[in-house]
Amino acid sequence: MTQKQDLALEHSVEGKVIYLLALVVLVQFAYPVTAYGTLALVLYEILYVSMLVVGVLLGRDSRFHTIFMAVTGAIYLAASLAYAANPTATWTAVITYLALIPYLGMLVWILGRFLVVAKTITRDVLYAAVALYLLLGALFVPVYGLLDVMIPGSFRDGSFPDAPAQWQQLVYFSYTTLTSSGYGDILPISWWGRSIANLEMIAGVLFITIVMSRLVALYTSK
Repeated sequence: MTQKQDLALEHSVEGKVIYLLALVVLVQFAYPVTAYGTLALVLYEILYVSMLVVGVLLGRDSRFHTIFMAVTGAIYLAASLAYAANPTATWTAVITYLALIPYLGMLVWILGRFLVVAKTITRDVLYAAVALYLLLGALFVPVYGLLDVMIPGSFRDGSFPDAPAQWQQLVYFSYTTLTSSGYGDILPISWWGRSIANLEMIAGVLFITIVMSRLVALYTSK
């Protein structure tokens, strides 16, 4: 990356990442409200879209990032509203998963680059590190969801062994996997499910190791 690109990235992230972190925390831990009917689900989707809008602002370091995130975010919005109107329609869930995976992947890439180009430890750097960790868990949720659509029964909740896994259960499963908690109440059954779960566990361990090393390096260099 050139110095001009580094400056553009820092300018697009600084001062805004705190809002992204707050919204990520809300959408990733307030999902139980979706059990209270269609209105609650719609409000949750609006909150999720608010997070996506802030993500677009962080991606303004380049025209490509802005357009890419705006398009995938708009596709997610349309599909998520269709899903809220008819949660049993499989195609709406598939489209939301297909839109979220590249969007969240790009957001993870942007925050990761920001941590790399940072010269000193600031509050924005710390906010970005926490948001990046939470977004890793969020990124695997649509991956699991898409896999469960392609290979039904890839995940099983021990409390409801005969029911297909819902996306809310996959949010819980993703974060227990990322942190290597492994309670064992929700299990990956298919081989691909287990393979992707292994990948998330490795990513969670490597993230802590690499990011902590980066923060220590920034602190000692200053």
